[in-house]
Amino acid sequence: MFGNISQILEMKKKADELKAKLETIQVTEEYNGITVDCNGNRKILAIHVPEQLMDNKTQLEDNLTEAVNKALASAEKASIGDLASMAGGLQGLSGMFGK
Repeated sequence: MFGNISQILEMKKKADELKAKLETIQVTEEYNGITVDCNGNRKILAIHVPEQLMDNKTQLEDNLTEAVNKALASAEKASIGDLASMAGGLQGLSGMFGK
């Protein structure tokens, strides 16, 4: 019983460490002049829009959508190795649930 609790606490510790590590990963993507900064936790840190793009609302919205999606995809790709390494630690929990 107490072994299971210690395993859960260890996994929480690893998850917290991973989250902190992902915060340190930063990617920047550019699309049609719009730049988006994002971290490994897929949090948008900044969006930079050139003044000349402010005139066409529809085009700006389309470009923002594409730029944000590119940044989020890059953040996911940058953090995938860290998530894979953590998944190895999750295998130890499979016995807790009857497997």
